[in-house]
Amino acid sequence: MGLDETFPDELYVLHHPASNRYGCFEHEGIHGLACFSTENGALRFAEWIALSGMTTNQVTFDAARKLAKDRPLPVVSLMLLDVINDPRIHFVR
Repeated sequence: MGLDETFPDELYVLHHPASNRYGCFEHEGIHGLACFSTENGALRFAEWIALSGMTTNQVTFDAARKLAKDRPLPVVSLMLLDVINDPRIHFVR
């Protein structure tokens, strides 16, 4: 991610309460916690996930960063997927 690119202060992540899993994505070998600047974007992404009961959570950037850091490897980033083919990637480890 370039220095001129920033993440929004508020983000949406997908959470599966029954399993405590979060929506993640892999792009060019990099795994990250999926996040979106709009709830609608998160809901559209949820349609690709084969788990029923996914919920959207609005969180701050710092909270999303912490969630990404708490995910097991291979997740190493927070990934803004507003443009799914060109995600913004913020490495957390």
